[in-house]
Amino acid sequence: MKKIIVILFLFLLCYSCYYIYKKTERKTINIASIGDNISIDKYLNDISTYDTTFTNNDYRIKDILNIIENNQEISNKSIYQVLKKSDIIILSIGMNDIYYKLNNNIKEIYTYLNNIINDYEKLLKLVKEYNKQVIILGYYNIDNKQDDIFTYINYKLKKLVTNYKYDYIDLNKIFHNNKKILIKEDNFYLNDIGIKQINKIILEKIKKY
Repeated sequence: MKKIIVILFLFLLCYSCYYIYKKTERKTINIASIGDNISIDKYLNDISTYDTTFTNNDYRIKDILNIIENNQEISNKSIYQVLKKSDIIILSIGMNDIYYKLNNNIKEIYTYLNNIINDYEKLLKLVKEYNKQVIILGYYNIDNKQDDIFTYINYKLKKLVTNYKYDYIDLNKIFHNNKKILIKEDNFYLNDIGIKQINKIILEKIKKY
């Protein structure tokens, strides 16, 4: 009888240890940021590996399409490798496309915006092949001008993202005409304040996965 009690005690002890271990075990989440760089932040490394190989301030949507379609490599790492390894992909792309048009010639702007969305859909079709969780960042207006343009493009992008059942973050609600989050007032690049705000939202979404 004593042997049975001892064995039972040891079994329960081992089970309890295993349960506590599984509860406290830290799962590594592999995240890849792809696009124009605005989502990059060191704080995401607290809970994950964070790959920024295919981010660049100057990237446009067609650049990312070209990179994926041709499986380009940077520092001996291919985009296919990054997409395959990642559990979560953060897409931030198109701001350069929009502001290039706004700063040059807004003639036929809505046709131009529709072309951006068409290219974005091509991009999502390529990403969907990897069956990953995807977080997509919307577009934000850095001043009070041309709000209708950003309302339109964000509406089209959110609708597209919803069709793919991905997560969409509406940055225009957060950053619209907020100069405090910009490195310089005449461009859309974010300072530490803006980056931390984005990453706080991303972290909350990651916790749900």
